[in-house]
Amino acid sequence: MKEKKFKIIILLLLGFVLLGGISGCAWWAKKEVQVTPQEMYNKAMLLFQKKKYEQAAEEFKKFKEEFPLSHYTPLAELRIADALFFSKTYAEAIVNYEEFKKLHPLHPEIPYAIYQVGLSHFKQMHTLDRDQTETEKAIEQFRYLIENFPQSPHTEDAKQKTQICQRQLAEHEFYIGHFYFRTKKYRAAFGRFEGILQKYPGFGLEGEIKPLIEKCLEEIAKEEQKRKEKEAQEEKKKGKRKEAGFSLWPSLMAS
Repeated sequence: MKEKKFKIIILLLLGFVLLGGISGCAWWAKKEVQVTPQEMYNKAMLLFQKKKYEQAAEEFKKFKEEFPLSHYTPLAELRIADALFFSKTYAEAIVNYEEFKKLHPLHPEIPYAIYQVGLSHFKQMHTLDRDQTETEKAIEQFRYLIENFPQSPHTEDAKQKTQICQRQLAEHEFYIGHFYFRTKKYRAAFGRFEGILQKYPGFGLEGEIKPLIEKCLEEIAKEEQKRKEKEAQEEKKKGKRKEAGFSLWPSLMAS
């Protein structure tokens, strides 16, 4: 009898253990399901605010996978681009901002995305003695923002950075023009200097450029005069050769 009671007690204990395990698993599963999109987004944002950009980007990517239809998802995509931007991975950031623009063309954060694309190009600008493609791309984005979203809080800064970019392009052109001037390629130098005055007025380079333009014109005039004198000499030589040929003709006929 005692043995039978003992077995019953053991079975009851095992039952409690099993029920506890099952209920425990259910409790954990329930807890995992209860994580809301806002909670997960806020967790990723907290990492972002702490400047843990790589971890933040990973969390935002997980958010996208788990809540692809959440109204937070476009913001998560934008924050991934921001994390890349603040990590100074500008080329990858541009790709992600452009993807955001493509997927959400009517999103209220579109002006911000445009500004960030321009800023990513701005951050990659080279010194004035090197290629200025990034400078030109930055201007293109900033101008688009200024023209299409004049009320954006980023528009004023875009205007200021456009001025910086244009100044950079003007100085780049001056650098090239001055190189041509120093190497006595006066026509090429003149073309560059004239282009600066036409395309970038008001950047304070007129005082330096105008004397150089005058010198270029002076040297070009000298080159033109030399060219004309040389042509005149060539014509004289040709005339003399013809005369010599005609004078030889009668004597050849006589012989």
